Amino acid sequence: MASLSTPMAPAALRHGACHGPALPRRRAAAARCAALRRSTSGDRGQYGGALVDEGMSVLRRRIREARMVETNYEAPEGWAAWEKRYYPAYVSDVSSLVGALQLMLMSTRPSVAIAVAALVLGSVPVSAAAALHQLAQVADAVLQSAHHVS
Repeated sequence: MASLSTPMAPAALRHGACHGPALPRRRAAAARCAALRRSTSGDRGQYGGALVDEGMSVLRRRIREARMVETNYEAPEGWAAWEKRYYPAYVSDVSSLVGALQLMLMSTRPSVAIAVAALVLGSVPVSAAAALHQLAQVADAVLQSAHHVS
């Protein structure tokens, strides 16, 4: 056995000169990301067959691109002219917008993101109610002026 005062080469340490037999090296296992959804009935182990992984959005995009190729990049017949012009670039623009939103939300504190979401969700109904109130006042004024004219 080697003494503690003499330095040992790393190879000697790896082969167990002082520490016993070396452990076999493990290969890094491939990571797989999956999320399962439980059924609403509360049964354990029953996930309703819904398996979602990180590639689902990519798969949906590829299916959409394949359908666009089949239709020769033409939008459906009932769409407006500007919609037909914008149709090929729509997915990339939506992806860019969602990516920018995700980047912004990931760089903020969770409480700030939740507060902003609550503010937006609360302000939309209030704004709609205010707009309807103004519209009702305008309609009332128009009806009153029409009534006084005749």
